Amino acid sequence: MAPSRILTLANEILANTKALDDFFTQNDLAPPSFEEDTPLMYQFPPEIAAAQESLSAALDELSSLNKGPIQTIVSNSFAGSIGLKTILKYNIHNLVPFETGTTFAELAQKTNLPVKKLTRLLRHGMTDHFFREPVPGRVKHTIATKALVLMPILGTWAEMGMYEVGPAKMNVVDALSKWPDSEEPEHCGFSLANSTPLPMFEFFSQHPPRMTRFKSAMQFLQTFPGLETSYILSNFPWSTLGPATVVDVGGSHGFVALDLAKTFPNLSLIVQDLPSVIEDAKVNVQATERVTFMAHDFFEEQPVKNADVYYFRWILHDWSDRYCVKILKALIPALKKGARVVLSERCLEPPWISDITMMATSNSQERDEGDWVELFGVADERFEVEEIKRMEGAKLELIIVRWD
Repeated sequence: MAPSRILTLANEILANTKALDDFFTQNDLAPPSFEEDTPLMYQFPPEIAAAQESLSAALDELSSLNKGPIQTIVSNSFAGSIGLKTILKYNIHNLVPFETGTTFAELAQKTNLPVKKLTRLLRHGMTDHFFREPVPGRVKHTIATKALVLMPILGTWAEMGMYEVGPAKMNVVDALSKWPDSEEPEHCGFSLANSTPLPMFEFFSQHPPRMTRFKSAMQFLQTFPGLETSYILSNFPWSTLGPATVVDVGGSHGFVALDLAKTFPNLSLIVQDLPSVIEDAKVNVQATERVTFMAHDFFEEQPVKNADVYYFRWILHDWSDRYCVKILKALIPALKKGARVVLSERCLEPPWISDITMMATSNSQERDEGDWVELFGVADERFEVEEIKRMEGAKLELIIVRWD
């Protein structure tokens, strides 16, 4: 049986890496590193230059195969892939039959684009593994472009990355220069990219198509492996609480609360969100006897007193420290001794990749363990970070805080 493509690539990577390493050793050259005294560039003879080029191509392909088609699309959307943008803008993924493929000329006719320019753009996309050209002039799917057809919401997520997050990131440094000490949500790269004085969510509310795209993208995000509610259900001692009240603050349509209610019959759950969200939830979600919906702005004093748990899923990362402290202080009048505040949030470890998205879009942040401890301490010294639970396979940690 022939070796798999990933093993073939790994062997190519090893062989080409060894050729490069032997060259450095034989010529008494410092090997590549990120130390500041490393050579800026090397003068390679033709055969070593070819090995380096082959190594780069194999690394790129193996990286994409390792990510899989969905993550390849996601990462390329944030990177502003020109090929992916072309495909989505002109709906090209839906114009190519799965079995037979089509030609550049046929696609040009269907999209009303000049064939030479479309060919150049799609061939550029092929370097990111979007489509392939098995014979000159013919376009066929890869699994990445097939995924766009089979999962339309994936394309919505990619558009969110390209049209909203990408431009915001490109303006984040200019925003920092303009508002260096601000913690306001509108003082960010998104505001500069869109020439608006409004925070992102308010801006979206005035642009319904973009709000719809944002909501759809967030729905897709919930389908990611590692974001399942099972991590929440199985990693906090819900069953030991007895007949308990749990408030899902900012809980949207209550998908976490509904799963908790199904699994733990002693829990009574209250889902809180802004009035428009709650009205929509009441129309579209089948409430139960133990799951109720309540309109509430989490910056205002918490109306549900003496609950056992106040749960926040991916809420505080949308806000700077100043506003997070305000959210936590609004809880305090409702808290009884021993109550828990439970967060599903990132607790960062190196590398710090995802943090810049929050800085760019809402002047907020992902936080590491020290940040979380400091944040709760600033809100009130009676908050005690009891445990930060890292769960294998989970994208979010469980941060358990006790009120004393």
